[in-house]
Amino acid sequence: MDKPQPDHISLTDFLTWEQQQTERHEWIDGSIVLFAGVSYEHSMISQNLGTLFDAAVGDGPCTVHRSDRQLVPRDNLNNDLGSFYADVFVSCGPEDRTGSSAHFPSVVVEVLSDHIGNEFTSKMRAYTQLAKIADYLIIESSTQFIHRYSWKTDTNGKRRLMVCQQRRGPVAVPFLGLTLSFEQIYAKTSVPVILHRVADEEETEIVIGE
Repeated sequence: MDKPQPDHISLTDFLTWEQQQTERHEWIDGSIVLFAGVSYEHSMISQNLGTLFDAAVGDGPCTVHRSDRQLVPRDNLNNDLGSFYADVFVSCGPEDRTGSSAHFPSVVVEVLSDHIGNEFTSKMRAYTQLAKIADYLIIESSTQFIHRYSWKTDTNGKRRLMVCQQRRGPVAVPFLGLTLSFEQIYAKTSVPVILHRVADEEETEIVIGE
């Protein structure tokens, strides 16, 4: 039987509360958000990426998860950062193959719904603090536009974040060794292309810890 939904709740209490619910919810900055259905375009983009990722990981140690697998991201200090149902994510460690939730994905994909609320910045803040994150894609479903974040470690051991906003592609997912076209990502959808070029699609580098 469902327990009443509190107005504000800690992440620890939420994880216990959510196990007693018949519907799925996400925890975003202390608020409980019902995990609702998505549009056709949103669904197809998720399916496209899941299929491409499945082919990339093959029989290796990594596994591809869809939005039916709860994701409770953790940072380098093992702190929980939220509770979400990412559209697609890839985990390679054995610790994510047990229990009711995964914690240490290397690749995360979030497809944005037509309405973009506070969840955009809250989820991005959590995912970019993930302990093992290598690639993070935010894919829009109302126009063909992708925000890409990739982490690299240089020869001095510094972790560098590469950020790129893309309107045409190709889109690199270095951790999986993939280079994807927009046609592959948006296949079987009618999501419109952005025709005008606003800026060159060049990576911006951020050195983490400096």
